[in-house]
Amino acid sequence: MVVLFLGLFALERLQRRADSVPKSRSDAPAPSRPPRTGGPGISFGVHVVPAGKVGIVTRRFGRGDPERRFKNVTPHRDGRGVQARVLVPGRAYWLPPLLYRVRLVPRTYVPADKVGLVTAREGARRPAGRTLGRRVECDCFQDGETFLREGGEQGRQIAVLPGDSAYYINTELFEVELAPRTYVEPGTVALVIAKDGKVRPPDRPFGRHVECDNFQDGEAFLRGGGEQGRQLAILTGGSYYNINPDLFEVISTATVGKAREDGLTVDHLKEIAIRIGETGVVVTLDGAEARKDERPIGPVIPGHSSFRLPWEFLARGGQRGVQEETLGEGSVYALNPWFVRVVLIPTRTLVIEWTKKERSSSNYDAALKPIMVNVQGHRLQVDISQTLEIPEPAAPALVSRFGGAHTSRLGGLVDDPLPVQRFVERVLGGLVETYFNAIASASTVEEFLSMYASTRTDVSSQVRNALAAWGIEARGTTLGEFESSDPELDKARRRLADKQMETRELEAEEENSVIRERIRDRERRGERADLELETVVLERKIEVLGRDTIAMEIFLRQLKEMGVPEFVSGNADEVLRHLPLQRALALVESAQRHAGKGKLAKGAEPAKGIGAGIESLGVADEWDVGDAEGDGGSGVS
Repeated sequence: MVVLFLGLFALERLQRRADSVPKSRSDAPAPSRPPRTGGPGISFGVHVVPAGKVGIVTRRFGRGDPERRFKNVTPHRDGRGVQARVLVPGRAYWLPPLLYRVRLVPRTYVPADKVGLVTAREGARRPAGRTLGRRVECDCFQDGETFLREGGEQGRQIAVLPGDSAYYINTELFEVELAPRTYVEPGTVALVIAKDGKVRPPDRPFGRHVECDNFQDGEAFLRGGGEQGRQLAILTGGSYYNINPDLFEVISTATVGKAREDGLTVDHLKEIAIRIGETGVVVTLDGAEARKDERPIGPVIPGHSSFRLPWEFLARGGQRGVQEETLGEGSVYALNPWFVRVVLIPTRTLVIEWTKKERSSSNYDAALKPIMVNVQGHRLQVDISQTLEIPEPAAPALVSRFGGAHTSRLGGLVDDPLPVQRFVERVLGGLVETYFNAIASASTVEEFLSMYASTRTDVSSQVRNALAAWGIEARGTTLGEFESSDPELDKARRRLADKQMETRELEAEEENSVIRERIRDRERRGERADLELETVVLERKIEVLGRDTIAMEIFLRQLKEMGVPEFVSGNADEVLRHLPLQRALALVESAQRHAGKGKLAKGAEPAKGIGAGIESLGVADEWDVGDAEGDGGSGVS
């Protein structure tokens, strides 16, 4: 036993010395092997791997690969050479010391913002047409034996190692390269181009859609028939993705660059936000061809989540071009700019003006000028303003009919005023100009100027009907004053204005006279009603109290209204001095007579009774009192 132990110990020392000498088949210095990081120590073949290390096992003696498939690393534990298995920390291994050699290497760590790209140095050959080795369930390449036995292929692998993890990988079998993890900024989208897969048909600009966990499962993509080239699905913003850059090219705001051949820019990769007061008209860049007998606007297709799932749109027969379905205001959409273009159309209230004021070229009425007409050789111009609103259902027709300035194959958000500008210029502008030229050619100057009110009403009706034909709502039409550069025409206009003002004044005066007459009639009817009421009251008093009593009441009331002193002192002579007897008797007689006249005869006409009442209560009293005074009596003072 002692001799055997000493022999094993000497053999191990010689092996260590041999490992420390670089080997090369040429005179040039061979690349140095990774430095020995320490061994597990020798305790009669017991090996314990320290934390953070991996043990690479090499068998010195054994049989060769019977199939001769594995030349560098073998999955067979009785095979000669580097073993596919590894020794990991946390347990002790016993390996015959003469038969095995163990070398320690650091375990593989992938940072959180990286992914590990794996290249297999051993394995089966890949089929022609595939650039990546197929996926084999081998515990993230930590089970090398399973990888080789299950047909793992040489070269770059389709699977990647997720970040923020450590892996016990056989570095003799697998080489791991770190690559940045795919990150898409919030508020943006990322586009994907597949570098491997089937060749798509020439009539389709996109590869068929395959569910593959946002392109993180490359094996599912290829197994499901994924095709090379541009993909319909996108990567939404604010997320990290473990995507193999050897299989997919991801175009994000960080990688798009400034000079791409297809013209793609950072703006194309922004999410599409529809502002308040606007609607988004969608133009799809792929889909079925519309037949000539079909409407040019694509019908509403259900099930594609407002064009977020373009493969559903295409699978359900979606039509290429302008779509009837629009994107509502105040919403944000993550859409593929290779598939969709969104044109903003205002739905807020617009004021369109035919005026001389300076305007920006982006204004919807930038092409409109004041209306200029020729009436009997006189040139007149007028400013007009039209208020209108474009409902959402009317917006696609404007884009379909009047187009825009965007001609590239790229989509994204397009804030282009051209569709509305062309509509305003060609439809509204042409209509208003034609209308004024027609009435100007058939009118004299005086007639043209005198028809202002009817012209305003008529042009408003014409514009409303024209807008209604496009599904657009007219809110109001404002017609300014006519202007002329001819002084004689201005004088004629002033004369016409003076006549119109005079006519309005006469009409107002006539209306006032009619109103005054109505007021007088109402007052007379009120006075007559008051007299009728007094007469009725007097008749009732006579019936109840008697004629003499009423006469005395009238006498006393008249006496009270005379200028008689409040106090008279002395004897009767003093009273007679202030009120002579003849005067008193005349007043009593007049009161009795008037009381008799005040009673209406039964069946008498109302007008006669009213007249009698007026005579008895008014003029007659004054006349009788005057007679009494004229008879020589003096009133009480």
